[in-house]
Amino acid sequence: MIKSISFLARKPGLSAEDFQRHWREVHAPMWRDVPGVRGYVLNIPIESHGRSDVAALPMGDFDGIAQVWFDDLQARAAAGASAEGKRWHGDGATIIGSIRTFVTEEQVVVPLPEGPRPGVKALTAIRRRPDHTPEQFQQAWRVGHARMAPGVPNLRAFILSGIVEEQFRADLPPLEMKTPLDGFAESWCDDMDARRALVASPEAQEWFADGATFLGEVKTVLLREEVMCPPPR
Repeated sequence: MIKSISFLARKPGLSAEDFQRHWREVHAPMWRDVPGVRGYVLNIPIESHGRSDVAALPMGDFDGIAQVWFDDLQARAAAGASAEGKRWHGDGATIIGSIRTFVTEEQVVVPLPEGPRPGVKALTAIRRRPDHTPEQFQQAWRVGHARMAPGVPNLRAFILSGIVEEQFRADLPPLEMKTPLDGFAESWCDDMDARRALVASPEAQEWFADGATFLGEVKTVLLREEVMCPPPR
């Protein structure tokens, strides 16, 4: 199973309200006609967060993040080559001014609970510290850091997404972003109060301090999810 993560910035001159309306009401429902889609989630930004102990990842402004699941790269390519996929991409180009897409594989550390998804998601784009090799980063991130996650209070789910490849579109320019990236981390809390309690807890402070030993630059955005097609578990 693979998951694409696309950062979307609206076309110049298009209002945020018109972008959101078309994206959510016109564009998103078209997924039903595209072959091979196994999951589809819209992520609407709430606010961005920085860290005092890790540098900010330079990144252009964006209006939403689309996540789409497929069985594999071949299924994703077939969907894009289909008539339905081309219509979907063509419609997106009417509202998207720039885009950045990463194809990833998930490592589920703390699985999402059954039923409705928790109300607040944090997504963090990550570049490793320059003194860490890719292998050192992956070991620290996927093993040592991941092992600490279940002990963090109010953390309802935690998923790491390793990057398989970055993909570009000929019809849309890339969103400004410092690359290459090393991965994405997603964490869920029930609400903003739970998120604040998580951040203030001693367990989270220890967790964040561990992250600072291998994180070079990060960009974290809090999001509200709209699930169009529930991803496979």
